[in-house]
Amino acid sequence: MSGHRRGSFRGRKRFYKDNFAPGGSKTDPLNINIELTDNPEEEKKKLGLLDPEPERHDRPKRRKIDKEEKKPDKRSDTPQESPPKKIQNGSPKKDNRRNHLSKEEKDANEFRKNKNEYFNRKYRYGNFDRYYGIRLNPGERDLRLSAFDKVWFEHKSVLDIGCNVGFVTLSIAKEFSPRRILGIDIDEHLIGVARKNIRHYCDHETAVAGKFPASFGTQFGTISQKTEEPRSFSTKFPDNIWFKKENYVLENDEMLDMIQPEFDVILALSITKWIHLNWGDDGMRRFFKRAYAQLHPGGRFIIEPQLFESYRKRAKMNEELKANYSKIEFKPEDFEMWLIETVGFESVEKLGVAGAKSKGFERPIDVYLKPVRPKTDAIPLGYI
Repeated sequence: MSGHRRGSFRGRKRFYKDNFAPGGSKTDPLNINIELTDNPEEEKKKLGLLDPEPERHDRPKRRKIDKEEKKPDKRSDTPQESPPKKIQNGSPKKDNRRNHLSKEEKDANEFRKNKNEYFNRKYRYGNFDRYYGIRLNPGERDLRLSAFDKVWFEHKSVLDIGCNVGFVTLSIAKEFSPRRILGIDIDEHLIGVARKNIRHYCDHETAVAGKFPASFGTQFGTISQKTEEPRSFSTKFPDNIWFKKENYVLENDEMLDMIQPEFDVILALSITKWIHLNWGDDGMRRFFKRAYAQLHPGGRFIIEPQLFESYRKRAKMNEELKANYSKIEFKPEDFEMWLIETVGFESVEKLGVAGAKSKGFERPIDVYLKPVRPKTDAIPLGYI
């Protein structure tokens, strides 16, 4: 066909890949990036050629803290205050618990404080009224009695210092048949309880008048819990036992000159710590000297010393005990050498440790023997 075909593209301007809009190029076919005014970005924005920028909310810039400013100066003598702690609502944390205690809590705190003060004041001498309830199981025999030889006590005169409510004293009086045994304690209440306990150790056939065996009234007159007059003794229980309130530690060394031999056996079980804390080294030495002087020649001094490590807890009971504790130099481990070399005991027999419900009561028992004749030509205490 030689004729012009209707609808054909003949005569129309064709665009090829190299034909672009005026000023266009391969990278910019529509010639958008043309050079416009001095500020092309602004001109493009006016022509709508740029996408609108999203709105920005500028945040305040944090001030950069220099490292040296951040770290406190360790060489400074002034203490650095730590910033107050913040709780969830952002307010400083304050310890106002005490200020917001209820009346019941304040009363409970005051009650506990008064109770501790009363306890420390009442039991500063170790005069616990439930001592044997802690040391022994109900109905249990004191195992220390098994370590003793009956021959030491039979038909002898015995003194039990710090007898408490008299359990050991009464057992010796009944089982070992001493001629007489006297229990003494610094606490008047404990002495009253010990006297009432006498009837509980009596056999069923023993007549009881009131709170004491009937024989006490018929032989020695009226007896009460507060009777302090010395009694005569019989070798048969219960007439061979009595209890008396007394502080065995003398006020000064001069009073030792008045002490005379009176007993064949003296017991000092679990009391050395309390003597030491209340009267210090001088009181402890004076206690040992009096016991030696009050023994007959050939007599026995039986002690159960507490370890020095146990002193610390009880020293906190009051300021006086604490002060005495801080000055102690005469330790329990020094007792043996001092009693033999200085006081004058001849020898010591170690009975070992007696068992107890609590390990804190398992302590060694030592028996010191006073010589029949004094070691030196000079007549010491207890030989006059």
